[in-house]
Amino acid sequence: MGTHNRKGTRQGIRVSGPHVSPERRQLALSAMSSSADDVTTQRTRHLVRSSAVVALGTGLSRLTGFLRVGVMAYAIGATALAEAYNLANNTPNLLYDLVLGGILSATLVPVVVAHTGRDDNRGIDALATVISVVLVVATVIGIALAPIIIRLYNLSSSSADAATQAKIAVPLLMMFAPQILFYGLTSLGTALLNARRSFAVPAFAPVLNNVVVICLFLALPHLANDKALTFDQVSHDTGLLLLLGFGTTAGLLAMTLVLWPAMRSAGIRLRWNFDLRDPAVREVGRLSGWTFGYVVSNLIAYGIIQTLANGVDGVSIYAYAWLFFQLPYGLWTVSVMTSYTPELSALHAAADTSGLRRRFSSGLRLVLVLALPATIGMILLAGPIVRLVLEHGEFTQANADTTANTLIAFLYGLPAFSLFLFAMRGFYAQRDTRFPFYINAAETVLALTIAFSVVDRFGVVGLGASGSVAYSVFAVIALLLLHRRIGRFLDAATITTIAKLVLSSAVMGFIVWAFLHFTNLSDLSTLVCAALLGICVYAASLFVLRVDEARITADRLLRR
Repeated sequence: MGTHNRKGTRQGIRVSGPHVSPERRQLALSAMSSSADDVTTQRTRHLVRSSAVVALGTGLSRLTGFLRVGVMAYAIGATALAEAYNLANNTPNLLYDLVLGGILSATLVPVVVAHTGRDDNRGIDALATVISVVLVVATVIGIALAPIIIRLYNLSSSSADAATQAKIAVPLLMMFAPQILFYGLTSLGTALLNARRSFAVPAFAPVLNNVVVICLFLALPHLANDKALTFDQVSHDTGLLLLLGFGTTAGLLAMTLVLWPAMRSAGIRLRWNFDLRDPAVREVGRLSGWTFGYVVSNLIAYGIIQTLANGVDGVSIYAYAWLFFQLPYGLWTVSVMTSYTPELSALHAAADTSGLRRRFSSGLRLVLVLALPATIGMILLAGPIVRLVLEHGEFTQANADTTANTLIAFLYGLPAFSLFLFAMRGFYAQRDTRFPFYINAAETVLALTIAFSVVDRFGVVGLGASGSVAYSVFAVIALLLLHRRIGRFLDAATITTIAKLVLSSAVMGFIVWAFLHFTNLSDLSTLVCAALLGICVYAASLFVLRVDEARITADRLLRR
């Protein structure tokens, strides 16, 4: 990188002073600019490589996740048992987000990066200790409040239906509540590893969770005498109920335990240090107030959406569509955010606003490299995807059609959803949690307003569309606010790249649409052929248009 002195020399080249000619000054400045560009390119390549590692792990996780969904759909379909199971199984994640999840994702990595840079091991120990204690307390509270939580979910249902559902949902929730602890410990271990630029094991860990649950749901029908599981059967068989509850939670336990050897290998040695006055703990506490509000607004919105979906018998449909929607987002956008967050945090800690701006712009372009074509491709292929994965056993054609339409409603907002959350990482990297709260609260109000106005007419499909519209509006607002904060990251080069990505995605979409329109293949053949065709056309378009992000991404992926 070179050093600077008072006369402005860099790497032995004098760039100012009374005896420096204009030509020499221009040459020196050009050399400095070239050096900075080389460093930026190298860092981008490193970040793309890290993103590729995370994407590979996430891809395997998503693949096994779809197998998990398919096995679950085969075993319990969209029946009353599935409704009770999904209500109970979604709740620990919500409670974890309410207590610590959003706070950890927003504040932990930036704070850990800063304290790791200062070799403040006691501060990190204090953070880990306090977080673990809070997680244990939250788990106990979740178990105690299980009947009340399920009752709240059924406010829009008749008293008879609510009482029936509670027979299974309440004991399941009590067995699922320890997942709060495991979610939290997994997030803590992931943050500590990511702060040390270690991404592989956390990315692959969820695969274990999926494998355990897949084995569970493959075994359950055999344990039920090779019959489809029903609500009545599980409610009258304590063994099946316990296996369903603790078997699901065992998947989270496996996901948590696999991180600890990786932490030991990374040199992370945690010691008990319950110190609420430690600067690291106090900093997280200071930042967590606004983040807590952010999480609460999200949970209120989710609870209302779940209640509305339950009122139209759409809880499982909504959950399945959301899982499909999460595939492109989780596969690439989360991977980019995971690898970029420590880097953005380090640049802010070093007061390098220019570097922060360049890095954020690079990440934004990388997010859109896959978000745009994934949106168009999955909208075109939503029907075959859902039918192929879910339309088996107890999951009917009508269920599949509704799920596909709900997925399409979600997908219209995929680019905006991805950009919105990446913009939030830009604020969090600067340890600013206030602006994200205000932006998210406004987005939540808009989404709920739309949801209430469309649910009676469009059902669960309207609920999916409400989020897409709201995120589309507030992604633009979030980026504009961040633009004012760190400077012009939407420069001419970035806008040109985005235009090329839009054009390439449109070309790909038209050709895939034509293929679907003029062929009549099975769902599997349609999906495979259309996906391969779309990938080839999109990749060719990117290289013809000379999109640098495509070249760098392909280079790093091929090297992996």
